[in-house]
Amino acid sequence: MRIKITLSADRSAIIDFNYQHQIQALIYGFLFTSNPDYSRWLHEQGFVYKKDKRFKFFVFSGILFHGPIKIIRSDNANHANNFNNSNGGFSFKASPSNHFTFSFQIASPVDLFIQHLVDGIFTEGQAVRLGRQTFNVYQVETLPDTLNHLNDLNGLNSLNLCPLESPIFIKKPMPQGQQDVFLYPGDEGYEEFLRQNLIHKYETLYGKPFSSDGEHLKFAFYPIAGKPIKQFTVFSTGLDGSVRPINIKGTLQPFIVTGHKALIRIGLECGFGQNNSMGCGYVEAVQTT
Repeated sequence: MRIKITLSADRSAIIDFNYQHQIQALIYGFLFTSNPDYSRWLHEQGFVYKKDKRFKFFVFSGILFHGPIKIIRSDNANHANNFNNSNGGFSFKASPSNHFTFSFQIASPVDLFIQHLVDGIFTEGQAVRLGRQTFNVYQVETLPDTLNHLNDLNGLNSLNLCPLESPIFIKKPMPQGQQDVFLYPGDEGYEEFLRQNLIHKYETLYGKPFSSDGEHLKFAFYPIAGKPIKQFTVFSTGLDGSVRPINIKGTLQPFIVTGHKALIRIGLECGFGQNNSMGCGYVEAVQTT
């Protein structure tokens, strides 16, 4: 299921460039308001795949601004650990008589997650904090199921997708001490990683092996001059309270996915690629083919 949350401001404000960890904190805050035990369990453990991987099974988009914004640069751009405002933000004008609205979307295949999320939103009240700013919840709506309109072409499901300000992030495992390697469309092993990642999520969510019945999942990324890259920093808080910056760098390249409908649904509701619960891999359907 997909939920769209629209927030409203009645005064001018700046939203940090690195707002993703703030949205993540807001989501966990909603869950905590509804059920503290569930919120802690999801944050600290989540859904375990073969003892070495953990999934949260939710993903969220980037922010969509509903009016003009101004880019503000900060003198703190080189301070990686300044997670309040590491490199400026998005500025907008608002007043009590002229509100400014913006929205983001959240998806999850887990009914209990959606239930606690919605309960928490309405229990917490109209005013919520995003980083250092306070906004009002203007609207909460359920979005239509994208796959209800999916065509079946020669036995294969095909969907035209585009990341919604939410980069598809893939980091190649490297030996300890070596620099991280980020993968992009066209790199060796990129599509296979996407496939295996969706299969692992499917098997964890449903508790059974995935059977493709000979139907292979294929990706076709649109060729675009240069690389449409989005990068940001999120901040992971350990159980000991320590804060660790995580650099995210992924593609916003649109693509067509063709294949097993169940895996496509996993991608839509859990996210494509890694670090979905940090704001990576949320896509929307642009056009069905």
